[in-house]
Amino acid sequence: MPSFEISAGVLAASLVAVALGTVVQGSIGFGLALVVVPTLTLLIPESLPGTVLLISLPSAVGLGLRERGAIDGPQVLYSSIGRVFGAVGGVWLLALFRDDSLAVLVGVLILVAVALSAFRPRLEVGVALGVGAGFASGVMGTAAGVGGPAMALAYQNLPGPKLRSTIAASFAIGTGISLAALIPSGTIHAWHLVFALELLPGVAAGLWLSGRTARLLDGGWLRGAVLVFATVGGALAVVKGLLG
Repeated sequence: MPSFEISAGVLAASLVAVALGTVVQGSIGFGLALVVVPTLTLLIPESLPGTVLLISLPSAVGLGLRERGAIDGPQVLYSSIGRVFGAVGGVWLLALFRDDSLAVLVGVLILVAVALSAFRPRLEVGVALGVGAGFASGVMGTAAGVGGPAMALAYQNLPGPKLRSTIAASFAIGTGISLAALIPSGTIHAWHLVFALELLPGVAAGLWLSGRTARLLDGGWLRGAVLVFATVGGALAVVKGLLG
């Protein structure tokens, strides 16, 4: 455990953030980190990135299971392959540039992608899109911690269940790989796991609530919600980079 105690107030606020983040992710396919990371940065920064990764896994698995009948298996495979190479590219960029400069660049690229989406491009769902989306997500996630918007923007025209479940399955694989790499390195400690277990009720509540909100968004609001939260993700990355 850490040398300090996690107070009841911090735990309660963290639970609320996790529940809200899971509602967003369970509704549009991504967004957990956009809500939880800023909250934990303020409340208990020592918990990052371990705790977020540990709660991201059950969140992604739960969402994938909830809408498992809609998962696009080939797209999960293609995006996972792209994500591996993207993660390598992200590490390479981190070695070349300052973290804050990369965050600004990634944020601007996301905002440009959102702006281009206003023209409602119809991208063919195939090998190129899957690998490209996974690669972009891997680069942006590794370099700036905002990998979700790239995937969601690529699949924004898919039906809601297919968009959410396919991204969730890809996230589950990617998160598992990240955890497998970080645990042996000593980055994740036992108290991260304990804290993540304490936050699981927030994940469960968020998944339950998002089952209702997802149906609402599937009535014609999903694409707009994806663009709004992608914009938020891009803006947060820019602000993070500018503030250093």
